[in-house]
Amino acid sequence: MKLNAKTILLACILMLTSCSAGRSSVQVDHSVPFSDYLTPLMFGAKGDGKHDDTDALRKALFESNKQSKVLYFPSGYNFKVTGTLNYYNNEYQSYTLNMMGCIPIKKGKYTVKDYGGISVAKGVSLFKTATFTGSIERVCIAGKRDSNVRFFDACDCKGLVINGCSIACFEVMFFDTKLHRVCQITQNNFLSVCYFSKNENTSSGMTDSTISLNYINGGNIRDDNSCFEWSYYNGSIISNNFIDYYRTIYFPKATKEQPFVGPLSYSNQYEVFRYFYAAGSDNLKSVTFSSVADSFNMNDPATFSNPEKYKALTYNGKDGKTYEMPPYVAICHSNWSISIKDAKIERDMGPLVFIYSTLTEYERSRFEVSFVGNNQYKKGQINYREGDANPLYNKGKYPQNQVKIEGIVEELDALPKLSMGWTSSYNGRVVQVKGQRYRAENVYDGKNWKAEWKKEN
Repeated sequence: MKLNAKTILLACILMLTSCSAGRSSVQVDHSVPFSDYLTPLMFGAKGDGKHDDTDALRKALFESNKQSKVLYFPSGYNFKVTGTLNYYNNEYQSYTLNMMGCIPIKKGKYTVKDYGGISVAKGVSLFKTATFTGSIERVCIAGKRDSNVRFFDACDCKGLVINGCSIACFEVMFFDTKLHRVCQITQNNFLSVCYFSKNENTSSGMTDSTISLNYINGGNIRDDNSCFEWSYYNGSIISNNFIDYYRTIYFPKATKEQPFVGPLSYSNQYEVFRYFYAAGSDNLKSVTFSSVADSFNMNDPATFSNPEKYKALTYNGKDGKTYEMPPYVAICHSNWSISIKDAKIERDMGPLVFIYSTLTEYERSRFEVSFVGNNQYKKGQINYREGDANPLYNKGKYPQNQVKIEGIVEELDALPKLSMGWTSSYNGRVVQVKGQRYRAENVYDGKNWKAEWKKEN
């Protein structure tokens, strides 16, 4: 049978009509590599950033989970949310999330409108009181800075993947929320997230999971904030992240008595005032923490852009006195095992390690730190409050506790001039002039600092 052009055209029209039968009238974005998916627009959402799309997104999320379909956020739409998304049919629903965004229509910008995503109103927890698995990928989600906006609130995340997202302006990313069963938080931008994780009512932790290749920024809006406040990290890895604008990185907090098993912190860049801080956490009876090849650029609050906003960091000692905390890498208590290997220090600074009491009384503890950086660091820069005058070597009583100090010696044409008012933060600096090494030493006589260069053999 020979087919003419008219017959072929008629057959094509019938085929297209048959394929389109029963489909939604909503326009489909064919750039998404799925044959069938849902968008909030299919459930009445406007996506203009002005109308409240909460009910539409709640229905879309429910149907996405029920039908096992992707919930797709098309580029150019901004869905306004004023309530918790998993609150549906008068209860908090547990979901397998399957949320996905796309490449933005407008290039070179990074806003919710351009990428397609969600704007969260003040005081809203996006997901709350439920269990979540699945994935959130390439979605732009923005809250309101410093206004009790939480991403996950009292949730249980199992094998959850968050990848390639832009998440901005949340007070807390994971509030009283645990991550386990191989959650993966990778390749995201977290901008002005005041607390990445925070524990107040539970002892939530992170187990067998990974946080890597992210930019995590705490913003410049808190007197004192911390990045990771989980109570334990059994079998977890935090690696290759750039973590910026946090007063404290690791601040373990537990609501019940328990050991703290920290993560492996590997090859991260930290812009931080305090690195590891657990002083005063009476529920942590033992601590294990390991850091390898992390880099630090520690800053005193006076160097921040708005120093008048920041209060001095203090520590209430067991003797009832209050002590001001220097910038440091770690604090050591009894029954602690702290290992910080090949820590790179990227700027001149004051005391690096704060030791509560003396290490000589800690037969069961292990404290080991090795530094590399721009300058030699002297044992005088190891800050301690009381006890043994030499916390580095503990009179040989417990040789497992040690601080290994290495550095790069500066090659100079001439010795820098030292003034009477020279601060103690540069004490121990080593330079080399024409093959001869010199070490800066200064002593405080109660009124003034006296500094001089001394030759080294």
